[in-house]
Amino acid sequence: MTAYLTEEEIPLYCGLYQDISMDYIEAASTLIDAYKGRTLFPVEHEELVRLVDFKRYMPEFRGKLNHFPRVEISSVVAKFVSPFGRDSISLDSDCLEFDSPDSLYFTFIMPRKLMFRLPPKQLRVKYSSGYKEPPEQIKRACGILAGNIKQMGGVMRWKQRDDYDIKVTLADEGVFSSEVKQILNGVLIK
Repeated sequence: MTAYLTEEEIPLYCGLYQDISMDYIEAASTLIDAYKGRTLFPVEHEELVRLVDFKRYMPEFRGKLNHFPRVEISSVVAKFVSPFGRDSISLDSDCLEFDSPDSLYFTFIMPRKLMFRLPPKQLRVKYSSGYKEPPEQIKRACGILAGNIKQMGGVMRWKQRDDYDIKVTLADEGVFSSEVKQILNGVLIK
């Protein structure tokens, strides 16, 4: 688990509080991950994406990835069915044309090397999603949360805590203030 703030950033985001160490920053980062349901740093995914024929007169095949924001696509493998059996061919990632840099939806562009084949029904896509650098809102929330943990003497108001699933239930607002929740709700990740 890596923290959302570095030691050099502590004075910038936790300037109001004295003696905040990386332990507080790591605890705040864990709480942020638990609130958002996953880490915000890049995570590798592998999905089997079903292609759908989108246009009636001109074949255009569309698909959708499940995780956002997309960092990079590492591999695309097309699955074909032919009279000779099933076949898998590795393709370049530029055969997926996304609607926008932030979109989950893409159009599959048939590469020239597959010109005389029927379009694939499925693609196996390996990609990573998350943020390479934590957004400014996350850094602000981490600083406020670390300060709250330091000021309140830790996170002793937990009703339930499960480190393996990172499942946290707070007894009351405690360290996780409504300001922190509002900041975190503005950061999109799926």
